[in-house]
Amino acid sequence: MVACSHCGSVDDLHLITIINGESGGPGRMLVYCLPCRQNHEEKIDVDIPLGMVNRSLFLDLYRTGKTRSDPFTATELVFGRADPELVSQAQQLLATSRL
Repeated sequence: MVACSHCGSVDDLHLITIINGESGGPGRMLVYCLPCRQNHEEKIDVDIPLGMVNRSLFLDLYRTGKTRSDPFTATELVFGRADPELVSQAQQLLATSRL
């Protein structure tokens, strides 16, 4: 079951990325409810309603350098399970972005 990464709520969920505090670069991909988004809005870079997130958009966050989250954990958070094919595609994008 997909729930807020911070408080566990299942209401009004959005995929967000948190800006890396030290470098200001790509940060973690999480799922937050409205109150948690409001409490951390100064740290949020990307904010997308979870119902709009599909595999392509998920991979675009890696492709465009918006996140460096572990793909296995991120797919579990966003989709409720780790899809091996999606994890592999995200890992490939992370690997090529480090070159």
